[in-house]
Amino acid sequence: MIKRSSKYSRIGITVSILILCITLFTARPMGAKASDTGWDSALTCIEKLHDSYISLDASNKVEKQQIQALRKQNNDKLKDINTKVQSIDKAKIDKLKVDADQIEKKFAPLLKEYTELGKKASEARKHKDQKAALLYDLKRNHIKSAAIAARQEVKTRKDALATARKQASVKAKVVKDTLTQVQTLKKHITSENLKVTDVNKTKTAADKRYKAAVKQGDAIAAAEGMRLMVGVLTQVHASQLKIFEWERQITQTLRTAEAKLPS
Repeated sequence: MIKRSSKYSRIGITVSILILCITLFTARPMGAKASDTGWDSALTCIEKLHDSYISLDASNKVEKQQIQALRKQNNDKLKDINTKVQSIDKAKIDKLKVDADQIEKKFAPLLKEYTELGKKASEARKHKDQKAALLYDLKRNHIKSAAIAARQEVKTRKDALATARKQASVKAKVVKDTLTQVQTLKKHITSENLKVTDVNKTKTAADKRYKAAVKQGDAIAAAEGMRLMVGVLTQVHASQLKIFEWERQITQTLRTAEAKLPS
């Protein structure tokens, strides 16, 4: 796990070195020996900054691996929780749906006949065919009680299914509401990662500048390039601390959400 206390002290040391280098560059004496003094000061800075660069670079790589590992753990857990949310009362709902479908299918012929007899009786009355209307009414009334009971049975089963679905939805919402915080934290992480990407572009340019200065034997330019690179690594380190903390908060949020899943 990232140890923030030691990281913060490393940042403090690095910042102090950066300030020292800036001071040495800006406080060079005027005159014939100014150039040599500046060159010597640059060498001193490079020596100090190089150690910080190596330390920060190695530390940042380790931190990145830790963040990636924690992120994978969080993503796996989030996927698992979402799967469980989708499965809330699923067995119960599936059974109620099968029951409702079976009852509806069972009584479909009876209810269809009852409805059609009513339509035929109405049609017969429109055509002033009282005899046909009477026969249809007799047949319809003969099965009326059974049809009413069938409709009630179908309604009861469908109502039970609807209630179960609503209850499952309420249970799921409790968990989903907690998970909304995960998305908020992920947005913070995405935003910070974009900053890291932009800052790393500066590091690439500074690295080229540093290597070119080394080839030319220009210690002052090399020190400036090294100073920029250390500054970038320090910024990356600070961003990674934020990202790790957000991932840690996601871990805690997922635990809270998981605890709200029905047992």
